[in-house]
Amino acid sequence: MLDYSCFSWATISGVLELAQVGGVRSVFRSAGHRCEKAFCVWAQRLPLFSLLALLFFPAAAQANDLSGPAGLPALKGHIAILEDESSALSLADILEPERQAAFRPVVGDGINFGYIRHAAWVRLSLPAADNAQGVLSLSPNFLDLIDVYTAMPGMGGRAQDYTRYDAGDRRTPSRNGLSNIEEAVLLEFAVGKTTMAFIRIVSPTSSVHLNISLTPADTYSYESVAKVSVFGVWFGAMGALCIIQFVFFYFDRKAEYPLLAFSTLGIMLIYFGNLGYSHVYLFPTNGAANNIFLGFNAWAGLAASALAYDRILALKRRSTWLHRLYLGIAITGAVGVLRAFLEQGSAFGSFGASLSILVGALNMVVGLRYANSEGAASRLTAAAFTAIFIGILLSMLQRFGVAGVPNWVHNSYGVAGLVQTMLLTGALAVRLRAAEALSRSMTDSLLQEAQKAERIAEGLVEERTRELVAARGVAEDALRAEQQSQRQQVRFMEVVSHQYRTPLAAIRTDIDSIGLSLAGDDAANRTRIERVRRSISWLVGILEVNLERSLLQGASFRPQFAQVALGVVLLAAHQRARDLLNSPDIRLDMPLAVANMRIRADASMLELAVLNLLENAVKYTAIKGGAAVTLALKASAEGGVVISVQDQGIGIPAADLPHVFDSAFRGSNTGRADGTGMGLPLVAKIAAAHGGWVDIDSVEDEGTCVRMALPLQGA
Repeated sequence: MLDYSCFSWATISGVLELAQVGGVRSVFRSAGHRCEKAFCVWAQRLPLFSLLALLFFPAAAQANDLSGPAGLPALKGHIAILEDESSALSLADILEPERQAAFRPVVGDGINFGYIRHAAWVRLSLPAADNAQGVLSLSPNFLDLIDVYTAMPGMGGRAQDYTRYDAGDRRTPSRNGLSNIEEAVLLEFAVGKTTMAFIRIVSPTSSVHLNISLTPADTYSYESVAKVSVFGVWFGAMGALCIIQFVFFYFDRKAEYPLLAFSTLGIMLIYFGNLGYSHVYLFPTNGAANNIFLGFNAWAGLAASALAYDRILALKRRSTWLHRLYLGIAITGAVGVLRAFLEQGSAFGSFGASLSILVGALNMVVGLRYANSEGAASRLTAAAFTAIFIGILLSMLQRFGVAGVPNWVHNSYGVAGLVQTMLLTGALAVRLRAAEALSRSMTDSLLQEAQKAERIAEGLVEERTRELVAARGVAEDALRAEQQSQRQQVRFMEVVSHQYRTPLAAIRTDIDSIGLSLAGDDAANRTRIERVRRSISWLVGILEVNLERSLLQGASFRPQFAQVALGVVLLAAHQRARDLLNSPDIRLDMPLAVANMRIRADASMLELAVLNLLENAVKYTAIKGGAAVTLALKASAEGGVVISVQDQGIGIPAADLPHVFDSAFRGSNTGRADGTGMGLPLVAKIAAAHGGWVDIDSVEDEGTCVRMALPLQGA
């Protein structure tokens, strides 16, 4: 069972999240808690007022009881309809007795034929109890052709008694002084006489439903202003939410924000057309273009909504088939846009209405399924999809002409759209706030780790300093003095590496911050920043390798044995060598069966030993111009494994081979190549610690192969 008690506050809180993002936060804090509380009260009451007004205003304006408003006759009980399947009947034909007898009475004050391609007639016979003038208003405003015939009180038996008024979005808007938006005509009423009016409707490109209201002429302007004000509040609320969604996108560059904004804009444009504004202000003389406008907005809105909901529900991660289904709905919306441009709205309109109901139901089911997956955000999402499904269902049932569905519910989609947009915006705001909190938490955690690393580095510096002071007193001869000098150099590099980590981390953080502030089209500076990042990573890698080597030179040489997979160790060393040595050509020869063998070893030490061998091979191969280096892992005949590195470099002179494992020894043919002579001795030391051994085969000017044999059980 879902707990919906938090939806009201969670929605407002979600909207208020905008005040907690970035620089806007300081504005709200400076205003104080009183301003925030006042905003909450306003945000809670105004949308509720506007929604109720929008939902019930049409009903209140049209719910004429039997006595009628201000002395006007009642509409209920005096409306009848007739379908003209030939679409060829004229007013004179309609006035014939047999046609009059064919009219069917309507219970309420509106009619709904659903999707029909032929003409329909509406008859009004209004007996008056007083002398009065009334304005007959017809809505909605997207019907193609409307012919209104009115007669003076007591007349109407002949076609000549009627005055014709042309309306519909296929015609130029009326300039009769009553309204530029509504289809409205003036009716005269006299005591004891009946005023007759006939309405002919032809609209094959849309649902044919008509709401009819009768308003006193002297109050019509006030009621029109009230209606426009209510719809203005609706458009204002939707526009504000649309802007908020783009603001969210500014702070968090995720596709769901602009997609939801376009979906919201689609709903606004649909109502902009349905209320007749597009006919008056955009296409006053082109009804076909107005129909294209309506169809385009409906189908484009469906496509944008499908893409937005797919992102909001995270379906690509949660369900592949649902993700593909929503993409299919978006494609269907694109096809609908094309059909709208081809003016095939009537053939595609009923299908689109049915699809809207199915999509709404699917949204609700999926939203409820994941309602508890992300706390308040997912519950708001579930409520949003439930609201829009109810609105779509009521609206589409009314368009299909289902019996018992009142005509005023055609506004339910607009109400539900506003509710849904508010809830989804609130859900996205909650997610944005959660992401911000997570970012702060990660920043604090990284800062703590950096401080911890700094303390460790300081401790290591102190430890190494003490070792250096103690080591000065143990030098006994020149060789040991030289060895001690080498150890001091290594320890110095260790201190340097630790001391440089913190400023390098700070530089990397500043570079990342600069990168986030750059414009999306600033490719040159982004390239420079990327080069700086790679340089920092390369320098950190070198410092880490030197640090690891220093740890293995003195008292820190303490292997930490564990069961490890040899293949994993070699792959790590291979990748590390490529990163540090500018991506040399290092080929792997590692059968899967051997790679999966496990050995009791110190993985970090083995990785460092292999890295040393690869570094030597690449360095001395490059002197000859460069060639491929092979890293191989094979099983040995003694039941262990052999790690080998084969190069095609300068090789080692035969006279130097017996001394290659001596500390600080370098081959006579190395020339000016960088090196300390500590690499191979370190490899031999690591192999011995694991119960293994190292040997080397080399031919000068042809290449070198170094093999490290290890037992499977390790040391």
